Amino acid sequence: MKKIIIISATVLIAIAALFLFKHSTIKRIPENAKLVYIMKEGNKMAVVKILNVVGDSTKSWDDAVQSAIEEASKTVDNISGVEVMNQTANVRDGKIVEYKANVQIAFKVDR
Repeated sequence: MKKIIIISATVLIAIAALFLFKHSTIKRIPENAKLVYIMKEGNKMAVVKILNVVGDSTKSWDDAVQSAIEEASKTVDNISGVEVMNQTANVRDGKIVEYKANVQIAFKVDR
């Protein structure tokens, strides 16, 4: 009987620890982020994910890329790189009124 109580208590503690670990991070990895590669850092491996983001600006494409990074950094930690996939703009009366940048943002995932 004592063994059953000890095993039950151990299982409950393990479940509670997993629950707390899973829910302890303030920032969450977006569900639409995709695993891109596992990067080696010394003797450790790091998981890197990619998040697709669209940034916009009324100033320039550079500013649109920066706004995408700033927006992503509000919910994602460990941003390590960005790749500009596409640049577009809205035009009104023959002038660019809004710059848009489709970017892929890479970030390391803590395990």
